[in-house]
Order: sequence, then C-alpha cells, then structure tokens
Amino acid sequence: MAVVVLVLAATAAALSGGRQGGPLRVAVDTGAPGRAVAAPFLGLSMEWTSVGSYGGPARPGIVALLRRLEAASGAPLPLRIGGASGEESWWNPSRRGPPPPGVRHDIDPASLTALAGLARGLDAPVTMGLNLQDGDDRNALALARAAQRRLRGRLEGLEIGNEPDLYTAARTFGPPAVRRLRKRVRYAPADYVRDAGRYLDALAAGLPARSRPRLVIGGFAGSPTWPPTLPRLIARHPGTVGAIAAHRYGLSGCELGGDAASSRAALLATQASRERMAGLEPLVAIAHAHRLPLWVTELNSAPCGGSPGASDSFAAALWLTDALFALVRAGADRAAVQTFDGAVYAPFARRGAGAVARPPFFGMLAFARAAPRGTHLVPVRIARGGRVRAWATEAPDGTVRVALIAGVDARSVRVRIATGPGRPCATVRVTSAPALAARAGIADRAPRRVCPRGGAVPVEVPGPSLTVVTLPARAG
Repeated sequence: MAVVVLVLAATAAALSGGRQGGPLRVAVDTGAPGRAVAAPFLGLSMEWTSVGSYGGPARPGIVALLRRLEAASGAPLPLRIGGASGEESWWNPSRRGPPPPGVRHDIDPASLTALAGLARGLDAPVTMGLNLQDGDDRNALALARAAQRRLRGRLEGLEIGNEPDLYTAARTFGPPAVRRLRKRVRYAPADYVRDAGRYLDALAAGLPARSRPRLVIGGFAGSPTWPPTLPRLIARHPGTVGAIAAHRYGLSGCELGGDAASSRAALLATQASRERMAGLEPLVAIAHAHRLPLWVTELNSAPCGGSPGASDSFAAALWLTDALFALVRAGADRAAVQTFDGAVYAPFARRGAGAVARPPFFGMLAFARAAPRGTHLVPVRIARGGRVRAWATEAPDGTVRVALIAGVDARSVRVRIATGPGRPCATVRVTSAPALAARAGIADRAPRRVCPRGGAVPVEVPGPSLTVVTLPARAG
C-alpha cells in the first residue's frame, strides 16, 4: 500500500504562544498495519453499588447516551460490574442477616433485574465481579447461577476478586465518600493463588461447561510482584481460566487534595497515557502466551473516584482518547472505563430520569469514532507536534481515520491535510471546549464534509479539541 502523508499546516505560534516555525506534518503509513482494534474493545465498568441507580428511572437516558458510543464504534459496549464494592457485596436474595465480616452491600433479585435492564438496553455482554476476600465460594457460585438465569446469554465473564494486592490497605475517598475496608492484615501473592484457585475449581464444577462464562483472574492494582504468579495459577487449573484482568489509571495515587492545574498537566504528559498503558505489555505477554485475552476492567484518569478539577475536566477527555489508543497498541483486548454514581471521573451523570455527558464521555466518543470495529492501527508520525498528538487507523475498505488530540489552550489552528489524487471528500468531526479546565460548555459539532482544494483538505483544529478526520478510500 502507498504511504499516505497528511500535512498539517499551521503557524507554530498558534500552538506555542508566539514562537514561529514551519508547518506541522503528520505522516500515516498504511503500508505497515499495526494491531487490530478488538471488537468489542471499548466498555464501561461500574460498581455494584451503582447498579440500582443506573438501572432505575435514569436507565432510558443512560442507555440512550451510551448507545452513541455503540453507534460510533459499531460494536456493543461491554459492561463490567464490580470494583471495590464487589469485595464488600454478597448474594443475599432473602435479605437475611447479619452479613459476614467485611460485607456491607446486598445483591438481590432487584439488583440483577436492574443489571439485566441495562444489558438488554445496550445489547451488551456482562462481566460480573465476585467477592473473593470473604472466601465464600458457595455464595459466589449461587450468585453466578442466579445471574446466568437472569441475564441469560449476556453473562460473558466472572471476575474473581478485585485488587487483592490492596487487601491490606484501607481507603476513604470521594466525593461522595466511599470507604474501602481492610480485608486482611497480611495477604501475599501465594495466598491469592490458593484462594483464587479454590474459586476456579468451585465455579468450574458448579456451572455447566457449555454455558460457563469466562473465569477472569488478576485485576491487580499495580503491584509488580503479583502478575508473575498468574502462570502458576493458570497451570494448576488447566482449561479453566478464560481471561486476565488488569487495572490502569493515569495518575498513580489518590490526588484528592492536590493542585488541579498540576493534576491536569500531569494527565496531559505522555507518562500518564502512553507510558502508563505501555507498562501493561508484560501482563499482555502473559495473557497472550496462554492464548487468553487481556481485559483492562478498570480504566480512568485517577484512582479513588478521580481528582477534582482534573478528572472532571476536558483534559481528562484528551487523556482518555490517548490512553485508549495506547492500550490498543500495547495489545489489550478490551478496556472498560470505570465509574460509579457521583464519581468525579464519571463519564455521565444522572439528571432525574435522564443522563448528561461529562468530559470523559467525549474522550470515549472520539476514540469510538476514530477506531471503529474492523480497523487496525497504522503508524503515524507528527513532526514538532508539541502538545498535539495523532493516532491513525485503517479500515478493510481503505478508509483512513486520523484522531488529532490538541492539548493546548489556543486559538484555532489552520490545518491542511494532503490527500493526493483520487481521494474523495473527507468528513471532519470536532469536539472542543473553552479551556482544558472546562467542565461544561463542550461542543460536539455536527460532521462537516470538506472536499480537497489544491490537493489538500483544509481543516480548523481548535485548541483544546479532539478532531477525527475520516478520509474515504480512493475511488477505483
């Protein structure tokens, strides 16, 4: 295939506050295809404690909003239910009590009905988190059986435990305040291999093999000594493990009291997106060596519900688009954006019987538009881009999509995309905000058809913004 060269012509002053320079140039090499975008790739993760509120009166509005992501990507939006609350919940259909130590939330038939409504509205597969810390594999099996009956064929996975490498830690975070209980005084990787192995055996024996969901292990918070135990766990239970889970956040710690401007700057650095996501490559290698998918079952800008002023700003949208592409390049097979009702980093918020998009939603939407079902990454280079980054994909029919991430507070940048002969008119989608710190006022503009003039497609790239340029295949 020929090399498609996209030339972004703009004064450097528009990006660097007055410094003069030549045009920015982006080169896309369609002759060197990279990793395919798995279908479905983009998903949503939520806490058990939010299933009732999301599956209640606000469900139609939430489903309608999330359907926009499905329409853009051409694939369902997988749901993952669990998180920290998964380790503090149990199946309690009769509301008997008292709960076991460390359990604070009941999962009952109403919970599964709400979850089934969400899954049905999105026509989405569901991965459900099971409580590992209480050691009650019988209760976990009972929940799995009940979920299979209620969700029917939509129950795709059962994730055993959540961040066992943090069982010895307790946290309180918010707003609203969420408290993570300390699960153990001591807990080592060998303890996890033993406990997770017992759950694998119980679930494998108690669920019909023909309809058994994938049994998912891992889901560590990031401790480097834990992933090397996974091959041992897989080897001890041959043919049982169905996927490996990972969690990834842009900022490495709970930044609740930090300076918002500093947190936004940290999010926009490549260390928070591209380097942090590339750090999962060893875990991807373990999964793929065992012919298992690597699912990032929690992804967001900062742990502990998010960093105020950063995770709820347009900077988080830019980070999320960049991070999702970086995960594809690292080899991840799925990525679920983490949320709970009222979280700082939530991609949407309930408003009565409806839902409104928040900044991270637009980062998900830009990725879905630029990397739909059936596409694969192609190498892209940008000369002197500074805070402007680019990713590119190619579809089987030769359509090229370029995502431009303008992480700057600046006036619009004039862009000229060189197309060469025979390239039809392009479609341009621009999502912009008044500033990187903006939490509202985000404009998702209608698509524009822009035809080549003088061998190039002229485009205005606002700052800050997410721009997706779709270049159809050459005629003939």
